[in-house]
Amino acid sequence: MSNAALYIRWGAPIAGRETKALEVFNAVLEYNTRLKKDGKIAAHNTYLATTGNQTSFGGFMVTEGDVAQLRAVVDSNEFQTLLVKAHQVVSNVEVAHCSTGPEIAKTVERLLSARKELGITT
Repeated sequence: MSNAALYIRWGAPIAGRETKALEVFNAVLEYNTRLKKDGKIAAHNTYLATTGNQTSFGGFMVTEGDVAQLRAVVDSNEFQTLLVKAHQVVSNVEVAHCSTGPEIAKTVERLLSARKELGITT
């Protein structure tokens, strides 16, 4: 069972770099397909926006796995290289490492502990 996810979103391609943006997009899809096949992630889904402001929100990807798997993915040279390439050809690229399932309780406990240590009561 997955206890974490990577949420990656992006906006419109940078003007004049549309073809390169598609090349990077396809490379990312191939990368995620390989990760899934090799058992390095549990699942991967891609969503393209079909309505709304596609300049700021063109779509997103959700990659699922356990915390250690996804940390290894994010820390890998290949992921970091693809991310740098994406920033060169697409606007508004964001990556968020998220927790789910039993990890949510751990995340909330860290938050409560930090608030207590800082003396934040409200």
